[in-house]
Amino acid sequence: MKTQNILAFAAIVTLLSGCAFTPAQLDVQATPETRVAGPLSESPPVKFRATQLEDARADKARIGYKKNGYGQNTADITTVKPVDQIVESTVDKALTDTGHPVGDDGIVQIVGTVDRFWFDMDVNFWTIKFIGEVACTLDFIDPQTKQSIYKSKYAGSYNEDKAGGLEKTWTEVMGKALDKLIEDIVLDEALADAVREFTAQGGAAKP
Repeated sequence: MKTQNILAFAAIVTLLSGCAFTPAQLDVQATPETRVAGPLSESPPVKFRATQLEDARADKARIGYKKNGYGQNTADITTVKPVDQIVESTVDKALTDTGHPVGDDGIVQIVGTVDRFWFDMDVNFWTIKFIGEVACTLDFIDPQTKQSIYKSKYAGSYNEDKAGGLEKTWTEVMGKALDKLIEDIVLDEALADAVREFTAQGGAAKP
């Protein structure tokens, strides 16, 4: 192995191993500037109630692991805010960004589960692949009748190959995965159709 190759690999090992045994806590959110146009943005405005989700992940204690340069787990990666609150805010952002207000007196209630919220690293010789994955199940409900208007699973994933990166990079990767989740919701034509049908049958957006 050439000397420069050894030095490059050693640099990656050193970068990933720094504070490797100290837990990391990420302040994750969708990118504020993210705006996605799609079928949901073309629907007449409907006021939704703030999203309420349950964390249904099998492992609720962390969103990933720190790794050393050899790919071994060394410490937990967690989030500043609870995962369910992060995804709730992301769903609400998808709605408000497309012209649908969110408030206590909304005519559509959103409940569901957070099914996945995970950050991972794939250590290669020259680069590291950073991977963020988010998934949830959303049920749109008429709060008056408690009947489901529409139910679906949504997901967002993002990966990026870089020479290295620590908490800032990890936070950005998870944020971009949330951006992809927003895109999946906004582009759901069946959801937009269900919302339009609901309003046509008597639902109406409140000011």
